[in-house]
Amino acid sequence: MSGIQLLAIAFAVAMAFWTYRTYRRRDLLPVEAVLWFAIWIGLVFVSAFPDVMRSVVGPLHVARLLDLVMIVALLLLSTLVFVLNSRVRHTERRIVELVRKLALSAEEPDGNGKHPVGQVHGDAGETAE
Repeated sequence: MSGIQLLAIAFAVAMAFWTYRTYRRRDLLPVEAVLWFAIWIGLVFVSAFPDVMRSVVGPLHVARLLDLVMIVALLLLSTLVFVLNSRVRHTERRIVELVRKLALSAEEPDGNGKHPVGQVHGDAGETAE
């Protein structure tokens, strides 16, 4: 086994551990954790058994196994960027909507703009200045 294979396996194991820790802190959904574990296990498999993957490379007419790995990695990264972008846009829309609701609920009918923030946030006793 070459040095780059060992490095790739060590990286995949470290990332799998990091994924597990992130999942245990509840920063990842179960579906996301399974997806990431599948990616790291796939990297270990491709790194440890490159001869098995060569039977896949031939029919796909890809010159080398590394080329296939890079193509798959680019496809996965493109998908992740798309999903992240859509989630960021969704979050931005929700924040704008929340800010609008907070701004409109903070105004009083007499127009002085002083309204107890506790009624908006659920905290009693605080006022907007």
